[in-house]
Amino acid sequence: MTALNERLENGEIILLDGGVSTEIQQRGVALDREVWSGIAHRTHPDVVREVHEDYIRAGAQIITTNTFSTARHVLESIGLQAEVKAINREAVRLAQAARDNAATDEVFVAGSMSSTPGLNNPRQMAMGDKAAANYRELADTLAEAGVDLIIAEMMLDFVNAPLVIEAALATGLPVWVGYSAMLADDGAGVMSWRMHNAASTIPADDFGALVAAIAPLGGAAAGVMHSQISDTGPALEVLGRHWSGAKLAYAETGRLEKPDWIFEEVCSPNAYAAEVERWITEYGVQIVGGCCGTGPEHIRILKEQLPQRLPI
Repeated sequence: MTALNERLENGEIILLDGGVSTEIQQRGVALDREVWSGIAHRTHPDVVREVHEDYIRAGAQIITTNTFSTARHVLESIGLQAEVKAINREAVRLAQAARDNAATDEVFVAGSMSSTPGLNNPRQMAMGDKAAANYRELADTLAEAGVDLIIAEMMLDFVNAPLVIEAALATGLPVWVGYSAMLADDGAGVMSWRMHNAASTIPADDFGALVAAIAPLGGAAAGVMHSQISDTGPALEVLGRHWSGAKLAYAETGRLEKPDWIFEEVCSPNAYAAEVERWITEYGVQIVGGCCGTGPEHIRILKEQLPQRLPI
């Protein structure tokens, strides 16, 4: 990880991959109603490996394991809690195999962690006394399997987000923190992201207050991900008031109709690249890529069009 840290210190732009789960769906794999893409690497390992490979060939310097929804409390929703370690190790192994097959330059494997429960849980995040232990188990499994860093994705709340981040930090690996945000209904403020779901019992929190509370935990980078493109810039502005370290941004495009991602009104690769370049120049974002709805072509265009370093 020394090389990656040096690149950040030198002001280089680091390129992540794009959406993993949604690209798996694009290639014909049905997403599960509870664990989404969490077992796709078990049922369709070649497809998942090929997704990673195509992102590497498009220019991604970091690929993300298919472990966003593979914590114990998610897998037990389909009766696979006894296979948590095996499923997560396999996800890492496939990403490493893709790197071996496709990389011509240095590529890092990031382990994904989130606080998501089963996809149809109306709470939209894991709750209960066992959640912290489950996060520690997942972080330790990813580290033992050989990931280079961990990305805590979709940090949304004051309770679970610290548990995820603390579990990741305890491994000793570099940790990047990805918050998700949305504009308030009045358009005047930024709130933590919530699915528009009447059954949800979790209110949206003030985004600035959330970042201010969690940022002191640390991490090597922090930023905004799994947020609509139009919400990402305002959220980055708020984040910058509370975080002075390296910044990341990767947005979603399209929408979720559980369990499927709907690829309607998806931002074109060229239009997306223009937005990303604005995040770099206006907010100092240094780590960029794509989230749900983006694919290898989005990453290829980012590779071609973005500056190689932050503007001075």
